[in-house]
Amino acid sequence: MLTQYQLPSGNMPSSLGRSETKDTLVQWCHGAPGFIPLMCACVRVYPEQAERYISHALKMTETVWERGLLRKGVGLCHGIAGNGYAFLGLYRATGDPLHLHRAHAYASCICTHWTDMVSTPDRPLSLYEGVAGAVCYLLDCLDPDRARFPGYEY
Repeated sequence: MLTQYQLPSGNMPSSLGRSETKDTLVQWCHGAPGFIPLMCACVRVYPEQAERYISHALKMTETVWERGLLRKGVGLCHGIAGNGYAFLGLYRATGDPLHLHRAHAYASCICTHWTDMVSTPDRPLSLYEGVAGAVCYLLDCLDPDRARFPGYEY
């Protein structure tokens, strides 16, 4: 399984091959944040191995908490909102309020730095790079039990 490539930090490599030990990117499109929803889905599909998948997801989430406040904007793909969905997913999978607290902390960061970061991405209004994704995330923080990463989780 892909978890065999998990780095000591808990992050996942952005690609396999020459750079699989490189531990620099922590964003939904490159790194642990995009794997956390997969781990949570594995918990539902393979309940007999739930502990294993939750363990990997928890380690990944610590990396997101420590290194996931990005400067690339507020969007989903490589922004703060995308990383915040890692916490919402793990909250739904475990019910642990720590993850909801962390999701709300990321939402607070988005709101606090909105004007500084809203024009950072190439497509500042788009779903995956811009404010549309951030708005989805902020709304999902209000109803975390129904939260789903747009276009990825169902």
